[in-house]
Amino acid sequence: MTGNANFTTPSPSLATITTNVNALEAASIAAKGGGKDETAIMHAKEVVLDLSLKLLGYYVEGIASASPANAEAIILSAGMDLRGKGGNFAHGFEVSATGNVGEVRLQREGVSHGTYEYQMSIDISNDANWQRIYSGTHARIVKSGLVSGTRYYFRAASIDKNGLSPWSSVKTMIAL
Repeated sequence: MTGNANFTTPSPSLATITTNVNALEAASIAAKGGGKDETAIMHAKEVVLDLSLKLLGYYVEGIASASPANAEAIILSAGMDLRGKGGNFAHGFEVSATGNVGEVRLQREGVSHGTYEYQMSIDISNDANWQRIYSGTHARIVKSGLVSGTRYYFRAASIDKNGLSPWSSVKTMIAL
């Protein structure tokens, strides 16, 4: 979020988040060789960090809600994932690294007697930026030719006798 124009005054501040992360890390190290008191302190630090991250999530959600057309892009630009929006979205859609430079694996749960469509984008601020990368019968594909270090966004849908299903939630991955 540092330098992100969408989030000029994060609450809690990023410095507070960093302080809480460091405090939990130090308490975790102390708890490994310590006793019950050190473990209790570690758990208390974990609660503080969890709360500050939830508050930061609420802050991001508030900013995104003020711009519904760009809400998904705003949330993803903060480095956060999208919550489910309800409805009948594709379940079991996953994006993972293959270990090869410029490749990712996309997979979703199977549908009977249907096909799959996968799309990707590097800019999801406009629906027109999505491009089809696969349409066919395979539930799992490998997308290659990606630019290393670039953040890509992916989504999936199935097509059956009822037509195109709603799109899955957007998954993001930075190509190796």
